[in-house]
Amino acid sequence: MLPPWFVLLVTAPIIRVFQSGEILSMPANTFTRRSGVLATIAAAAATSFARLTSGAQLIEPIGPESTTEPVTINPDSPLPASESHPSWVTENDQYFAQTGHNLGVPFLQPWTDFGGIQTFGAPLSELRYMADVVESHQTFEAMTFRYDPDQPEAGRVRGLALDKKVIEGIADASARKKETRGATGTWVERTGFMVTGKIETFWKATGGEQLLGAPVSKAFVNNGTTTQVFENAVIDLASNQTVGLRMLGKQWVIDNKLEQDAAFVPNPPSFGETTLVSSPEGLRLRRGPSLDAEVIVVLDDNASFIAVAGASGDWIPGYVDGYSGWVAGEFLRTPTAADTAIAGDVSSWNVSVWSGISLGETNVRAEPNTTSATIRELGWQEQVTVVAWVRGEEVVENSFVWAQLGDGGFVFARNIGRSAPIAPTPLPDDAPWEGRWIDIQLTQQLMVAYEGRNPVRTIVVTTGMPGWETPPGFYWINTRVENETMESGAIGAEYFYKLENVLYTQYFTNRGHALHYAWWRTPETIGRPGSHGCINMLLEDSEFMWNWAGIGTPVYVRTV
Repeated sequence: MLPPWFVLLVTAPIIRVFQSGEILSMPANTFTRRSGVLATIAAAAATSFARLTSGAQLIEPIGPESTTEPVTINPDSPLPASESHPSWVTENDQYFAQTGHNLGVPFLQPWTDFGGIQTFGAPLSELRYMADVVESHQTFEAMTFRYDPDQPEAGRVRGLALDKKVIEGIADASARKKETRGATGTWVERTGFMVTGKIETFWKATGGEQLLGAPVSKAFVNNGTTTQVFENAVIDLASNQTVGLRMLGKQWVIDNKLEQDAAFVPNPPSFGETTLVSSPEGLRLRRGPSLDAEVIVVLDDNASFIAVAGASGDWIPGYVDGYSGWVAGEFLRTPTAADTAIAGDVSSWNVSVWSGISLGETNVRAEPNTTSATIRELGWQEQVTVVAWVRGEEVVENSFVWAQLGDGGFVFARNIGRSAPIAPTPLPDDAPWEGRWIDIQLTQQLMVAYEGRNPVRTIVVTTGMPGWETPPGFYWINTRVENETMESGAIGAEYFYKLENVLYTQYFTNRGHALHYAWWRTPETIGRPGSHGCINMLLEDSEFMWNWAGIGTPVYVRTV
């Protein structure tokens, strides 16, 4: 079951006055929201790893510490419709909050059987499908596992070969010189090396040649440690006679420039449960389940925290906005009916219409103007469904957008706020399947940054209003300006004669349509059509998109 997406109502003494009685009164509690974090990954992960019951003292809350026209992008071959989570993700997956990654089929069982975290360390990536070799890979602190479906079933899980420069950097030429066969131990004919003693015992118990590969050096001693290099891993025998794999994974990630790859940055737990921070002064996210563990970031009150399903005790592992770690369970709460009543569950979300609430008591008119008959009156936070946005009376200067309601009548657009889920909507079959790309859903006023079919960030936006609609189609980002002054006549300048400090502008048509920060928008006013065709964002979201996207990033604008 998918986790509920919700709208939080917070106290904000903002009072707006509109003429002609189009807002009759405005309570002090006005509408705002916080998005859940990157969560189309839904509800219930492995509890064997998740049930941490540290007896340490609970953490205390703390204080502030182009010239490109639309073109069609087709997938290489027909594929099934997008799912909320891949079919290989199961409720038995384990989540490692220390690195922010999940471990499941097909590597969880062999990882466990051959020594688990003591031997291989934690995963440094998610499961990755490597189309060029038709294999699945996952990197751990010690080595990378690969799944080769062309092998017999018992031999499909193997190790990924070490880079030649890594082997040569550990074992010098003399250690890599082939040796003669000895009287005891295991002789590997194809590489010309022996494996003996404790290293031999460990090698065989840890998957042997299938997983660690054949030896590519003899055993040699350096500073009291006996080392032998294998095709896929390095075994060290310390002077105290403990034996284990050398942790080469992190350096491999750096050498291959994968630190910012979507598979290697922290991910939410599979089937994670959305919880909310309940600490007005903030809550520390730590690198371990202890007061002594390093503080990564301080979470705001009411921030969404995706916890490992079923986790209990003093410390709860999980994920928030690109970070993973542990928080004190005392300061988490389950979303209540008040949190979820407005937005409801994603499973019942009708993405073909815009859903919202009234921001105060307001009139529903027979026509989109204040001189037509009042059909009825909306109460504060009454739910509405919008089937169309139309031009009507300019009630406030430069504001003439009205909403046509599903059950009849019109309301002035500024009097309603978006309350639908902040979550990716189902993708059409012609949406991209690979690489970074941007999905803009005009009906829902949502933008999603995707890595392949994996959502990275979901953002509430404001798109073009009636007469200035954002054009649907396929585009690419063709020009970027970090801080721009837009003159009168530019689409992004809207009604301003000269609009300064427009940050993080990324153009995707040759007519001036762009993604950019709109400092004149607020959390209350964003989420309904209102621009001259650009994609307006709040500061944090526009900064993220500036750092994440670049020239050539595809942009798919659609209505459904």
